[in-house]
Amino acid sequence: MALALHALAVLAVVLVAARPARRMATLLRQPPVIGEIALGLLVVPVLTTTADPSLANTVLSAEVTDHLHTVGLAGLALYLTGVGHSARPRRSEVPLSSYGWLLAGSLLPGLFAGMLVSGWVVWRDAPAERGTAPTAALVLLLAAVFAVTAVPVLARILTDRGIADTTEGRLSLLVAVSIDTLTWLILTAALAAATSGGGRLVRAVAVIAAGAVVALVLRRLLGRKAVGRLCARWPFPAAIVLCAIAIAAAMATEQVGLTAIFGAVLVGIAVPQDGKQGPRSRTVRTVQRCGLLFVPVFFVTAGLQLATDRPAGFSWATLALVLTFATAAKVGGGYVGARAARLPTGTALRFGVLMNTRGLTEIAVLQAGLSAGIFSSGLFVSLALMAAVTTAATSPLLSVVDRRYPTTYGSATRPEHGTVTSTATGVPPRPASEELSHDEA
Repeated sequence: MALALHALAVLAVVLVAARPARRMATLLRQPPVIGEIALGLLVVPVLTTTADPSLANTVLSAEVTDHLHTVGLAGLALYLTGVGHSARPRRSEVPLSSYGWLLAGSLLPGLFAGMLVSGWVVWRDAPAERGTAPTAALVLLLAAVFAVTAVPVLARILTDRGIADTTEGRLSLLVAVSIDTLTWLILTAALAAATSGGGRLVRAVAVIAAGAVVALVLRRLLGRKAVGRLCARWPFPAAIVLCAIAIAAAMATEQVGLTAIFGAVLVGIAVPQDGKQGPRSRTVRTVQRCGLLFVPVFFVTAGLQLATDRPAGFSWATLALVLTFATAAKVGGGYVGARAARLPTGTALRFGVLMNTRGLTEIAVLQAGLSAGIFSSGLFVSLALMAAVTTAATSPLLSVVDRRYPTTYGSATRPEHGTVTSTATGVPPRPASEELSHDEA
């Protein structure tokens, strides 16, 4: 009982502290989610490392942080269920064949950049950067690091900027989910190379295939008219059931070595869309709002892990290299892929900038690599800073693109090809009443 009250008190402090962090980010013209990331990755590690060790261990004991991790993971799962439900393009946006160009442009340059940086690390052979694992594990891990796009942070940025229901918003989320799934497969291969255990990779592939089949079956069941009537008649119990399914799916995929993102997004995709005011969509939005409240806890638990690992020391040359390669690979590659998919210039630029969002997914990959001894703390610091900088740069870069290729979501403007539509992409924006806000949560 005492432990439960202790965990609830810490949880309350985290939720209260998240509000001024979001306000501070807004004052700095950043999306509120950047404030939550800063709270988790900067403020929390500083406070825990500068405080008296006995006090920190008492307030944030292993049992308490385990409970916080569970709450944060549950909040992330609920929020991403809504992301998966809404992250579907309209058939008029791009033909199915164009997704290959979008995925290739957002994935392949990042993989190549990671391989180049791994060559730099092997050539330098610095003890603060090079780990004890085989070179193959290092190459695979850095390829995953440079290819990843953070679905949770990307989804929050889209929501905060009100562009979640635009062409670049929907396409970036779909491609990011695909990239994250492939990234975790590459990460699993890297960990298998580091430990000489190929069975882990086989299990991950089997889980992805089984998850897709389960999602299809669940989609058929939830598409029945009786389910829609039940959701309309008992919306609160329906939301509770969906919450339970989403959390169970997220934790199951995390337990088998994949990311919780995969399980949660699959559940969202499995729920059929029935219009913005349909009973199923209203149920999903309720679940998403509940998750939005607890997402900051996920960032804080990641910050606590950083404070525990205490990484120190890095090379400025390596930092400059990874920042340059990471930005060029994602922004440039995403733009080229989008143009190959015949998207307008402004939309392609926004898509490339959005693909450069790395956030906490990258931190999770880095933690796995550091724990497996694939690289040392110096390289960890450089890559973690790269993740923070590229994520924080997303919103300012989008503003630059918006000034060069103006678009006013929700009002008529003149797009790039000379026809007046409701947005630069010709896609109606999400109504203001549909937007999720922190205050609503």
